[in-house]
Amino acid sequence: MGIPGGRAEASHAIVIGASIAGLLAARVLSDHFAKVTLIERDRLSASWEPRKGVPQGCHIHALLARGEQVLSRLFPGLTADLLAGGAVPVDLANDIRWYQFGSFKVRFPSSLVGLCQSRPFLEGHIRHRVLSLKNVGCRSEAEVLGVLATSDGRRVTGVRVRDRHSAGETCLYGSLVVDATGRGSASPKWLQRLAYPRPRESVIAAKVGYASRTYRRRIEDLNGAKLLVVLPTPPHETRMGAVVPIEGDRWMISLGGVAGDHPPKDEPGFLAFARSLPIADVADVLRRAEPLSAITVHKFPWSVRRHYEDMERFPEGYLIVGDALCSFNPVYGQGMTVSALEAEALDCCLREKGPGLRPYSRSDLGPRFFRKVSSVVDLPWRLAASADVRYPNVDGPRTWSTAIFNWYLTKLHGVTAHDPAVHRQFIKVINLMDPPVSLLLPPLSLRVLQGSLVHRESQHRRP
Repeated sequence: MGIPGGRAEASHAIVIGASIAGLLAARVLSDHFAKVTLIERDRLSASWEPRKGVPQGCHIHALLARGEQVLSRLFPGLTADLLAGGAVPVDLANDIRWYQFGSFKVRFPSSLVGLCQSRPFLEGHIRHRVLSLKNVGCRSEAEVLGVLATSDGRRVTGVRVRDRHSAGETCLYGSLVVDATGRGSASPKWLQRLAYPRPRESVIAAKVGYASRTYRRRIEDLNGAKLLVVLPTPPHETRMGAVVPIEGDRWMISLGGVAGDHPPKDEPGFLAFARSLPIADVADVLRRAEPLSAITVHKFPWSVRRHYEDMERFPEGYLIVGDALCSFNPVYGQGMTVSALEAEALDCCLREKGPGLRPYSRSDLGPRFFRKVSSVVDLPWRLAASADVRYPNVDGPRTWSTAIFNWYLTKLHGVTAHDPAVHRQFIKVINLMDPPVSLLLPPLSLRVLQGSLVHRESQHRRP
């Protein structure tokens, strides 16, 4: 709840939430503030274990190639540490057996490399590096009850914090507060209490659900490939599966479904769901592999984007990042990479200079940040939305441009079965390295339209 907060501490930034978005924000803020404090509800341990505040930590997480590039800039040496700890490098074209729209995509050496690891493993490495910074501290097992603000509500000056063990409340003051609390963010409610309107929201109800389990990994399981993904052909197929290598010589195998068609948690149902996929490859791995964990399930009813960039008024000293700003359909693996790009945008906003090369006042940081981040979020949001609305029972906006783009993408998917150039560019787009418009420009578009005529000949070819 917003209450009069007195003077903000001049060079102290407070980040609510120590998940990946919060950690990356803290890393950037450490370059611009004398002191940064993270506040986290969970108990943070030194081990790479899933935690209550990140229930999806037991499931597959993708760090897209663009995200890996940003993390490498923020944390020099991180990639080497991840590899040394057991993360698996994957050529995004050559090492993946990728079945989608009725055919396997062509495999070839691409030099486009991604890293595969579990979410807790990656988050743990990032957290260790952030908390090693001299000016960054963390209060774990602490809950933020609301924001502090000036009496007129125009400036946020800190937060009210309750220790989860003692139940005692304290006030923590800062000149910037960043909400990184995830999709359950209380920011809309806190802003209302300061007499600001709720932000406009865009919602796409894809009704995704998935179930995951870890297994012992053997090199022969995928016949020389490192990763297997089986995706449905919409709208008549709704089920998918993936076999992904993670640290500890393990597979993480996830089954999922959209439009309410979800895998069960019991083992017979889990295996039956795998057998129902468009091809038998995931089920074949499950039949041979040794389980190492229980089956865990997670449901994701809708994606939501909060349009803070549209608000005519917004308090100084307050920002929102990560899933609290835009929560993506996890099927597309965009969330962690977008959080990295948001951190990069925040750094840019804090560094950029105005007329006369004078630094911008931090009083307008919020509007500048939300405008910049809106362009960051637009691309992955539109890519995911165009894919989601292929299903008639998914609630979301449908436009003629989306229909045309989806028609073209169907053709393109077919051509990726036999044309390395088209497949390479598609990989770059979904990894947020190039914009979607690059798929529409000649000569690539000519290759797609010509190549789609021979697609049927390559269907069901085993890579």
